[in-house]
Amino acid sequence: MGTAIFMVLMVCGYWYTSRDLSTRLKIKRSFGWDVYFLVALYGCIFVLQGLLATAIIWSVLLGISTVNNLLYPAPGAHLNLHSEFMTWSFLGIQAPVVIMLGLAIIFCLYRSNWALSARLNAGSRKDLYQRLSRSNGIEQLLFQCMEEGELAWVTLKSRRIYIGMIHAATFEYEGTANIVLIPMLSGYRDSRTLKLAIEHNYSHWYEQHGIDFTSQPKNVLSFRKVIMVSQIESLSLFDPALANALAPESGIDKG
Repeated sequence: MGTAIFMVLMVCGYWYTSRDLSTRLKIKRSFGWDVYFLVALYGCIFVLQGLLATAIIWSVLLGISTVNNLLYPAPGAHLNLHSEFMTWSFLGIQAPVVIMLGLAIIFCLYRSNWALSARLNAGSRKDLYQRLSRSNGIEQLLFQCMEEGELAWVTLKSRRIYIGMIHAATFEYEGTANIVLIPMLSGYRDSRTLKLAIEHNYSHWYEQHGIDFTSQPKNVLSFRKVIMVSQIESLSLFDPALANALAPESGIDKG
């Protein structure tokens, strides 16, 4: 019986932490034993909810038996539904334990898949990212760029540089964590001098061809760059006022 309870506890905890967005992001920020304890914590919550629901069922049966015995007293024929409930068995396991585990699984499935709170809307998702990004410098800066429309300076490990607007960022899965950037300038750092050399002036191209977020047939999203977080060496805010100072030294293409 103890093994069955432990298995249901861990399975419910794993199912919930792998389906719920908020918890999934939290567990991605956990390491080592913290992950196992977090899974066990949520599993315990569902098992305790199942235990509470089973206790309510027992209380209801006790109430029915008590009322029936008071209204219809009969010698030797007392109704004891609550006692019978505790002695029932299923496949060698007491029925209350089976019901408790079954209810724990139902609560887990409901909370993971069917509850309205499990399906975050745009506003709730934004609030969640804002709350979680407070403990991560990179995510906090990216969220600031997305919220305030500031430009980001992204330097890759290959010395490639992109300066542009952060359109989206995904950190749910470590292997596919990425940012979506709408480039304004791009270039590289010279391998000897490490000076910035601008190769492409996307903002001038957008202005010259009337391209914006709503233009047709192409808009700025057609030029977006998806950059894997694992390839980023550094990330910082970029002041557009510096663009004019960079242009004469870096050879920005004005045509």
